[in-house]
Amino acid sequence: MAVVILLLLLGAGAGLILTGVGKLQTEVPTCYGRPMAPGDTCVAHSAGPVTDGMPTPQDSTYQEQLDSLTSGGWTSIGLGLVLLALCVVIGLTWATGAGRDRPAPPP
Repeated sequence: MAVVILLLLLGAGAGLILTGVGKLQTEVPTCYGRPMAPGDTCVAHSAGPVTDGMPTPQDSTYQEQLDSLTSGGWTSIGLGLVLLALCVVIGLTWATGAGRDRPAPPP
């Protein structure tokens, strides 16, 4: 059972790192399906009246669109590295026997 938990943590950590790297190497940002170039501004279209609680549509630059595409990439990589470090610590603890139940010494 312990090995399964360790493998799940290892897989989750590797998956988070790969997801983060993928987000950082994203494609060109788009504006309503059309690719943008540096210096472009995406003009927001209002499809109807803005309802209560919904943000008002606003224009966004190329850099803002790119940032929104890549947001979370570094966070995902950081969390993945934390999970991998946790796997190493747990694995070393189990390997050295510190994580095993040992009978109490007689008085």
